[in-house]
Amino acid sequence: MPHRQGMTVLDAVLEAGGVNDFASPNRTTLYRKTKGKTEAFGIELGDILKKGRLESNVLLKPGDVITVPERLF
Repeated sequence: MPHRQGMTVLDAVLEAGGVNDFASPNRTTLYRKTKGKTEAFGIELGDILKKGRLESNVLLKPGDVITVPERLF
């Protein structure tokens, strides 16, 4: 999806359709290239969605990648 000014992790996930029953939202990871290196940041998406804890709802930069893995059964 195209980046827009002020877009957060939550904005991007909701625009992509949100999480489904098989997702593990508190294991969400944000990958960002900085100075030629890729950094990974843990995002507690489940806490953002269910508890309103916005501490890890960071602003996105162009080129960021967000992954929401499947939960283990």
